Amino acid sequence: MKLIIREYLASLRERGELDAILPDLLSQLGLNVFSRPARGTRQDGVDVGAVGSLDGGEEAVYLFSIKPGDLSRHSWDGNSQQALRPSLNEIVDSYLPHRLPVEHRDKKVVICIALGGEVLEPVRQPLVGYIAQNSTDRISFQEWNGDKIASLIQSNFLREDLLPANARSSLRKSLAMIDEPEVSYRHFARLVQTLSDVALEGDGKRVTSIRQLSLCLWILFSWAREAKNTESAFRASELALLHAWELFKNFAGRNDSQFEAVATAFLSTFSAYQKTCNSFLGDNVLPFVDKRHALSVAVRGTCGLDVNLKLYDLLGRLSIDGIWSYWGVLRSIAGEEGGNEQLIAEWQERCGAVRDLILNNPALLLPASDDQAIDILISSWLLLTDRRNQDFVRSWIAEIIERDIFAIKSNGKYPSIFSAYSELLDHPISRDDEYRERATAGSILYPTIALLSALLGDQRTYRSVARVKTELLKHCTFQFWYPDADTERSLYSDKGTHGAALSELEMDRASDNFLKQVFDECKHSRHFDDLSAIKFDWWPLIMVACRHYRLPPPLHFFQKFYVAPGDSGIADSIEGP
Repeated sequence: MKLIIREYLASLRERGELDAILPDLLSQLGLNVFSRPARGTRQDGVDVGAVGSLDGGEEAVYLFSIKPGDLSRHSWDGNSQQALRPSLNEIVDSYLPHRLPVEHRDKKVVICIALGGEVLEPVRQPLVGYIAQNSTDRISFQEWNGDKIASLIQSNFLREDLLPANARSSLRKSLAMIDEPEVSYRHFARLVQTLSDVALEGDGKRVTSIRQLSLCLWILFSWAREAKNTESAFRASELALLHAWELFKNFAGRNDSQFEAVATAFLSTFSAYQKTCNSFLGDNVLPFVDKRHALSVAVRGTCGLDVNLKLYDLLGRLSIDGIWSYWGVLRSIAGEEGGNEQLIAEWQERCGAVRDLILNNPALLLPASDDQAIDILISSWLLLTDRRNQDFVRSWIAEIIERDIFAIKSNGKYPSIFSAYSELLDHPISRDDEYRERATAGSILYPTIALLSALLGDQRTYRSVARVKTELLKHCTFQFWYPDADTERSLYSDKGTHGAALSELEMDRASDNFLKQVFDECKHSRHFDDLSAIKFDWWPLIMVACRHYRLPPPLHFFQKFYVAPGDSGIADSIEGP
């Protein structure tokens, strides 16, 4: 395990990675972290500052200057602004005299050189000389190389009483099977379940569990990045984030001594999730969305079904990333992060990428499975946050229903309720009514298209869906999903069945009645407002959970696009759900 952690540390970068792990480690060691990494502010050489006692020694101030990888001549005293020696000089000359908190100025100071790797031999003598020259009765130096940090992580995060033997085994197996993403993900899912099963064991256990989830996710991501295969890391990051929220929500809104520590651990998990998503999408999806058939060909499937399933999966992933960008825009507008044009540009770029993905990959014009309506709902919600995408969404769903009607009438590959790959591959195996009724017993796809077309005022597409119900699939139960009293308990960790279905949908010729029925049910179903992700403004987590566990997003999200009964349309303002 120590070798695994050492290799992980050596692969980390300084900003947002190695410095995201160290504060949690120091907190676990019992130190009080008073300074954390920050962007855009002068740090005077100090990446992390902490105070306390280690190994029963005298209380001291520990100031960390963090450098990724090995310490070479270039990273010791090269031309780069990130070289170590200038950072150490800034600590001695500027931070200690002027920025060290007043309450700590009478304490001894330990300047710690934190490395993901080790000090290379050509640098050893200059470093030893520098330390000897600048050490005083008050100031001393320590070298925290990858070996030492790995030992501390192993003994404080991963010791047997904190990380059970089966969890350590699951982590090793997940790392070993990175090139087999499905197997790797299953092992990591077992690890997540083991670490998350502490709900009744108190706040201390919850804090430790979130820190462990964060660390294990960082390890998996760094190994996956090195292997250039981040598929399992992507899926694992969604799962770890959802379980971390399940633990963190017990602290959200509190103002006690443990909140800051657990918030830092949760944000570290969120950071690992974001980096994993950015790495996966940046390497495998975004460079190719504007090229005709590029992603379809890249699937290298044995049949059209493989292409269809993977492209809808990528559509959902890309759309969720865009939703997080939109969430950032809303927080920026609210003033929590200051106005940021870059966030708005990123949100609009993601919307453009989703459009390009659909335009250049015709497989996205007809779902193979009814539950791909989930990805259609998620992507449509993102696109409709920008009014300029209305015509595109309108044309997309119109094309879907036209192709679907043709497939049903010609007994082609019409969407079915099957989820098993073998059943989807063989479908349709018969033209008889009994088989068709079994394959289309229920649907969220058709009411999804009806909802979107009604909101967009596209009566032609809405009437096409109504005809499917009255003429082609009379037996099919059109339905929508709504949260219920059990959803908060089960949504983020998939603990059990939850939610309620609205199945008696009024698919008459007028879309206003349909919209009124759907959104009146939202008014009566208040459990959505009780979800912790809504209360604490982390609502994209609901979309992540719906995509990961294959649940339709609550229609409460679409209320913002509903103007009034008898006046279908899309609201103008940028606002949250």
